[in-house]
Amino acid sequence: MVETILEAARQIFAEHGFEAATTNQIAERAGISIGSLYQYFPNKDSLILEIQRMHHDELLALIRSAMDKSGKLPLREAVRSIIGANLDMHLSEARLHGAFEEWIPAQTQLVDRERFQQEMVGLINGFLDSRPELPKGQAAKSAVFVIMNLVKSVMHAAVSDAKAAENREQILDHVVDGILACLQPLPENATPPRPHH
Repeated sequence: MVETILEAARQIFAEHGFEAATTNQIAERAGISIGSLYQYFPNKDSLILEIQRMHHDELLALIRSAMDKSGKLPLREAVRSIIGANLDMHLSEARLHGAFEEWIPAQTQLVDRERFQQEMVGLINGFLDSRPELPKGQAAKSAVFVIMNLVKSVMHAAVSDAKAAENREQILDHVVDGILACLQPLPENATPPRPHH
């Protein structure tokens, strides 16, 4: 039952956006009464929160798999493969991402986003550690901070731009160039910038 409701909600949010979607539409799509829906999910917020949590888990699994498969590739190809998988997932669910962007969660609902970010940082650190030529220590922390925010910004912009799919290759090239620039060793006398929190 829960899976049916969540799939219906995913479809309705993608079709109508978060604000315009209603729990009545979701119940109807799921083939259940509104009362049955409310037994599992008290409101739209609880539905989109669960869908976003599932989406985060799917994205982490996808990136983990892409990193595993790219282990033996040259650095540029490996980064391109990982970022390409991420971009393709975002573009394939652009309308659902639009619903995520519309939904502004309360502070108490940000726990999953923080969990997702911590796991993503762990994946990137694992990738850096697996390649001896890549930065370590403070330089790695600075690189991870920039890479995380670069990729997040581009992915969010891509899902709201109708032409992003047409320009996939160019977008991917620019993001990969940016990431590789972050992974270059800093000059001996350079002080890595401190991330702002």
